[in-house]
Formats: sequence, structure tokens, C-alpha cells
Amino acid sequence: MSNLTFGNLMLGYLDAENEVRYNRESFEDFFYDLNGTLSKLSDFKKPTSLLIGRKGVGKSAYAVRLDLLNIASKESFIVKLGEVSYGDFVKISDNKGNVLGTQRYLHAWYLLLLCSVVKRLDEKDVTDVKALKVLKNAVSDLGLSSGRDIVRDIFIASKKEFKVKLSMLELSLSSDGENTSTKFSNLTDFTNFFIDVFCSLGITREIFPIIDGVDDILRTKKDTQEILSGLVRAVYSLNQKNFSNNKVKFILVIREDIVKMINDPDMNKIVRDTGYKLDWYTNSNSGTDNLLMMLNKRISFKKQEYDNSNPLKIWNTLFPNVLKNQSSWNYFLEYTMYRPRDIIQFLNQFIENYPNHNNITREVFNDELRKFSQDYFYEEMRNELLGFLNDDTIDALFDVLQKLGTSRRDNFDFQDILDVYSENYPNYDIKEVKHILTTLFNTGYVGMLRKIKQGNHVKTYVNFKHKDPRLTVDFSSKFIIHKGLFSALNI
Repeated sequence: MSNLTFGNLMLGYLDAENEVRYNRESFEDFFYDLNGTLSKLSDFKKPTSLLIGRKGVGKSAYAVRLDLLNIASKESFIVKLGEVSYGDFVKISDNKGNVLGTQRYLHAWYLLLLCSVVKRLDEKDVTDVKALKVLKNAVSDLGLSSGRDIVRDIFIASKKEFKVKLSMLELSLSSDGENTSTKFSNLTDFTNFFIDVFCSLGITREIFPIIDGVDDILRTKKDTQEILSGLVRAVYSLNQKNFSNNKVKFILVIREDIVKMINDPDMNKIVRDTGYKLDWYTNSNSGTDNLLMMLNKRISFKKQEYDNSNPLKIWNTLFPNVLKNQSSWNYFLEYTMYRPRDIIQFLNQFIENYPNHNNITREVFNDELRKFSQDYFYEEMRNELLGFLNDDTIDALFDVLQKLGTSRRDNFDFQDILDVYSENYPNYDIKEVKHILTTLFNTGYVGMLRKIKQGNHVKTYVNFKHKDPRLTVDFSSKFIIHKGLFSALNI
């Protein structure tokens, strides 16, 4: 690695689809599977089907990696919800059906998800060809698109014409030599029939529909919790129904903060039984530093020259070994959210700005860390807060945090932030300011100082939720702004 320059390294992409598109030949080689997550998701005999994590931790990278599983006995495909118009989606719910409240959209998701599979099946894929023909005819008769675009299906299903066709639909399925005709008065009745027939198909190869792009639901203000609850429940329920008769496993990729928005009595059970959380944080005193291993694999996936017994070897070859009496790697991590996206962004800066260098000075390192804060980290915070704070509140945060950090960079208390709002944004009351601070704390952009008595001494610990997700906000504590925001805020 002694002759390695930044220009020799592979430029990364923060969007997983771009990573596959432009680094396709090497993506499978440098992909780092955290704790065997890929095998858990792709094992039909394991219940793991919800991949949960904070923004930027690599959920979509797993989605596109799973999408590359296609072999003769398996098929995977991504159901993209990123462009779904939830304004149309809310029109699909069946108010006359027997599913209301938190399950109001359950049957709409049943229909859409099952249709995404039925459209891909051929007669050779099932043991009951007649049942497959019934389902394909139903999809066609309802006017759903012959293509594989779920956005188009949602648009069609939201129209009045769809409900008219549904009420006129009559399907027959032969059983023991007898034909049974069924008519439907609502979406719930139809999807119950659809599920029963689907479960009888006897699908002969493993199919993994991967649902990604749920983040965009934050744009909608109507029925958000009900739509999310319906989606999670649909994935859970369909996987249970398909376990014995069909080799279909739906996988949902979803942000942790979105899951926590769902007010559903069964959500904890579903997450515990079928969820897996992507968490890259490792205490510096214990365990393998997965982010460092991910970086090493990314840099040396072709040469295979790094030594697992010395994971810092590559990093120390390129960067200063020590900064302010600690490893420069650990120093850098304190300016991040412990996410692969942060690591890739920082490395890209050197690939683009110092392609001919094989190492850089402390001054250059700190200069790029400032750019990391100003050009990347602050905007990441803004993007992550969308949907949890309104746009005006997010726009005002720069001014609020800058004023707060200028006078109280080392720590502040709730009264300090309340004073900033009172003096500069008096329209915000105590309840709203508490909500803002709680949101900043839950997303990790504000930490909390806790004093712990140890014998005759009291030690102060800095706690951030992205390091310890069990933490809850305590308004009587002191708080601190994340270091990654310092340069952006000029504090």
C-alpha cells in the first residue's frame, strides 16, 4: 500500500443505485455485509424481513445487493415507492370493508404487493397453472398495468373506475372438479380471495420482492401512520401466509425514525420477531470496528493487501496517525454519525482534491474536515429532519444553533435554547421548542451531558443517541451540539 494514492481509489456514491450503476463490476466485491445481515434477509427459513436503520447507514445498499441475487432458483426485484403519490394512495382504502383504523390500508398493500409478484410469474413457476391464470385475469380485468410499475398501479386503483370494475368482477376457480364463482362488493373481499388463490399457487422458486423508498411518505400529511402501519403489517402477514405454500419473502427497507412514528399495538412484536437493525457504532474499547473494516474492504478489494490484525494500517498510510492525542480515525468519527455514507463522502473529498497524494498533512486533514461540515454534514441534518419538523423550523435552525453555539458551544441547557427562540422567534412556545430539541436529540445532532458519580468523584459523559439508542431526552440535563456542525455554524 506504500505507493497507493488517493487517485488510485474508487470514487464512491452516496446513492446505492448510483453505486451499482457506476461501480457495477466491483460492487459485489467491495460490499461489506454487517454481521451477516445479507444471509439473514435472503434465508427463506428465517423470519428477518424488516431492515431498519437511520438515514445513511446503507439500507438501500442492501436492497440493491439483494437485487443482484437473481439466479436460476431465485429471483429478486425492487418495489420502488420513492415516486408514489400518497395523495392518490389514500383514495384506495376501503371504507366499507371490515378493516379500519390502523389497518385501514392493509388490503390496499396486499393487492399492490401481491400484484407485483403475480405479474412476474410464468406457468413454469407454479404448480397450479389454473390458479395463476385466475389471478392474471383479475389483474387485467381491473385495468392494472401489465408493466411492473407500482406507481402506475396506485394511480389506477385510486380512480373511481377501479371500484366500479371491482364491484362488477366475477371470478371462478375450479376445485375438485367444480367451478365456484365469486363476486366482490369491496376491496377487502377481493384481496381475501386474491390471497387465498395466491397461497395455492405452489410457487417453485424463491422470490424476494424488496420494498424501498419509503422515506418519501414523509411528504404526505394525511394518514401517514395508517399507511405505514398497513405496509409493515402487510409484509409481516404475507410472509407468514406464504411460508408453507409459496417461496415468496417480502423484504421492507425502512428508516428507524419512520418505524417509531407508527402507533400500532403490534409494532413492537413485529419488529422484534422480523426486524434487523443496521447499527455501525462500535465502542472503541470493544469489538470489531465495522466501519473501518468496510473502508478497508472498499479500498483494497482487488489487491487484498490489508492485514486484519492491524485494521488501521491503510488509514494510517493515507492520513495522519494521531490528532490531538488520539487516533485520527477516532477523531474523525466524532465528526460523523457513524454511517458508511459519512466515510465515503470524506474519502471522496481526497480522491477529488488530492488525487496524486499518497498521504496528507494534519493541516489538510483539518481543512477537509471543515469542508465536510460545511458542504455535507449540515445538509444531511436538514434532509434527515424533513417530515419531522416543518420547513420554516428547519430553515431557522441555522440561526438558532449558531446563536446557541456562539455563546454556549461547550454546553447549553433547555432555558438557553428557549431564550434564543423567545428573543428571535417568539411564535414558538415551550411545547414547540421541546419538540424541536427532542427531534434534534433523537436524530443525534444534539447530545446530552450526564454526570455519573464514581466513588468520590463525578465524571461527565457525553451521550449521543446515534451511539446509544436507549437514551431518552432529559430536559434538566446539559446539552451539546454535534461537532460535525461546528464549522458549518462557524462556532
